[in-house]
Amino acid sequence: MDNKIILRKKMREIRDALTNEEMDVRSRQITEQLLQSSIYKECTHICVYEAFRNEVSCAYIKKQALQDGKNVYLPVTDEMRKTMEFYRITQDTIYRDGNYGIREPEFDEHTDTLQEKALILMPGLAFDRNKHRLGYGGGYYDKYLALHDEHITMAFCYDFQIVNELPYEEHDILPDYIVTESEMF
Repeated sequence: MDNKIILRKKMREIRDALTNEEMDVRSRQITEQLLQSSIYKECTHICVYEAFRNEVSCAYIKKQALQDGKNVYLPVTDEMRKTMEFYRITQDTIYRDGNYGIREPEFDEHTDTLQEKALILMPGLAFDRNKHRLGYGGGYYDKYLALHDEHITMAFCYDFQIVNELPYEEHDILPDYIVTESEMF
């Protein structure tokens, strides 16, 4: 069996064992790491994600960024083309269930898409200290970032998701930063 498949399964099992309270506490700690950083303070545009399967929640960051007057975006995936685009949200945004059961904003031709340099927050299943990222295998972030390399990228994960070494491929896009409950590197 492929090492990536084994590691994905193991990380899902550990993450799935977290209680809602543990996820909430850990997500708040990760949020604080970001909010205290100059990276957050200096960004005008920030892309968050809707957590699923016990991922680190961006709910607190989304709320704070909107209060701080930042332009906030959420990804919307196109499963047929295997692509992703970021759409601007507000406090009045209406959501729907998108691909994979992940909440996505309702949008139309008048909804703003990301056109400026932004801080893009990304989830993942595992990371190593060289910033290699093990995602879910769809390649949505890699494909998007290969076409839009002007952005600052930051991966969110729990401390236990940092491993010694990950299998990776040359085309993988590494996040600029990784943030856990206890550190940002």
